[in-house]
Amino acid sequence: MKRRCWPTFVLLLALIAVAAVANARGETEARLSLQQALDQARAQNPELLIQRADQARAEAVQRQTLQGVLPTLSVDATHLRLDTSLLEDVPGLEPGLPPVIVRRDLGPLEGQIVGVQLIQPLINLGAWNARRQAERQTAAARLSVGRAEDEVALAVIEGYFGARTAERQVTAERRGLATAERALRQAEGAFAEGLVPRVDVLRARTRVLDMEARVATAEALVVSAQAQLRQVLGLEGGLRLQLTDPVPEPSGVLPSRPIQAEWLAERQDLRALEQTLGAARFGVRRARAAYVPDVNLLLRYQDIDLDRPLDLEESGWLVAVNLRWTPFAGLAQAGAVAEARAREHEARAQWQALRQRAWAEAESAQADWQAEWIGWQRASSGVEEAEAALALTEGRYAEGLDDMTSLLQAQAEELGAITREINARFSALVAAERYRLAVAAGEPGEHLR
Repeated sequence: MKRRCWPTFVLLLALIAVAAVANARGETEARLSLQQALDQARAQNPELLIQRADQARAEAVQRQTLQGVLPTLSVDATHLRLDTSLLEDVPGLEPGLPPVIVRRDLGPLEGQIVGVQLIQPLINLGAWNARRQAERQTAAARLSVGRAEDEVALAVIEGYFGARTAERQVTAERRGLATAERALRQAEGAFAEGLVPRVDVLRARTRVLDMEARVATAEALVVSAQAQLRQVLGLEGGLRLQLTDPVPEPSGVLPSRPIQAEWLAERQDLRALEQTLGAARFGVRRARAAYVPDVNLLLRYQDIDLDRPLDLEESGWLVAVNLRWTPFAGLAQAGAVAEARAREHEARAQWQALRQRAWAEAESAQADWQAEWIGWQRASSGVEEAEAALALTEGRYAEGLDDMTSLLQAQAEELGAITREINARFSALVAAERYRLAVAAGEPGEHLR
């Protein structure tokens, strides 16, 4: 999957600059497009940051495994000083005729010892298999990050258009409130002329009060949807987002072929588990390598410089081949092999379970997309029918051919039809994105741009 790094970076900087300017001016709103929201989430989503930290840790472990392949170079330096009574009043012979026994103070003993040592592994099967295991774990972590980015992109699309859908619902509720108020004025005028009973006015007023409550509820849902979107984007609270992209019409390009195994094989979560299973296999080999001896090459240079009383200055080289073998370690090796095999069996079971779940997700997502798209089409047609029915009922009520019950019912049916279309459009969009994610069919949201 291709990633556009520079455009993402530029858009992210633009969003940060907009937020900074808004905060500096004391403003509480910031304009945000869908593309900016996707870039912001890729950079600041908390779950993604955690996944990237796991990837960085796996890469660090992979670098550490080079220790079993590359040489180890160490330098040690020691300055020593020995001050003891054994070096005081030491008897000795003074040359002469006759020789004279004298006592001398030989201490303290002082000097330096400097050494340079290099250890090069020659045969270390455990380290080699540990590196292969770390490479598979790093690949799995990278694939997991890629899958997480796609899932976060889906969450952004749901959150972004969910907030826009909530805003559309507020508009619909306000329209319903205006319709109810118009009916109330019409009923009050007819009642003043003695054409309708007072119960029509009371029913119309009740409808207005109910619509006012519905508008307040819809506005509260907008606040909640924006809060959820900010959480996905990794933004702090207090900044109201002005979303600029409208809710598009759902794509009518429905899948015409059955689910293919090749599609599911491209899912990054499945590929990540395959790499995890490969890492578990190398983990078994790594545990078995404990029965094989390790062979290292040792090179050491050492310089010794001791002052009086020895006045010793020497240097030398050491070349050695070291073999280390532990044929029995109290069943620790057998236990490590058994544990590694259990991890391999666990990874294999997880991989098989995810393959089965992926098929179920893909088939369900395909059926949901088709059903939601058909539902949106029917809901769109229902809006036109409900609006025409309301206009006809209002005219009949003005002529005295219908009562207030029929008018209020027509108003409720129109608002219900609009609400169904709003929700059906959002559900169809989300169903299409979930299908694309389930079968790894392109980048989420690419057909919305």
